[in-house]
Amino acid sequence: MKDHEQQRLTELEMKVAFQEDTINVLSDEIATLNEAVDRQRTQMEFLFTRLGEMNQEPSGSQAPEPPPPHY
Repeated sequence: MKDHEQQRLTELEMKVAFQEDTINVLSDEIATLNEAVDRQRTQMEFLFTRLGEMNQEPSGSQAPEPPPPHY
C-alpha cells in the first residue's frame, strides 16, 4: 500500500510541475502578445494623427483642374 501511495504522490508532483511549466509558458506568451498590441496601438495612433494632418493640409489636388488644351 505504501508503494502505491508513493507512486500516486510522485504522479501528482509531476502533474503539478507540468502545469507550472505550462502556466509560465502561457504567461510569457501573453506578455509577448501584450507588447505586440502596444506597438500596434502606437502605430495606429501615429497613422490616425498623420491622416488627420494630411486631411487638414491644403493640397494642389483640391484645386479645380484646368480644362485640357483642346478646349
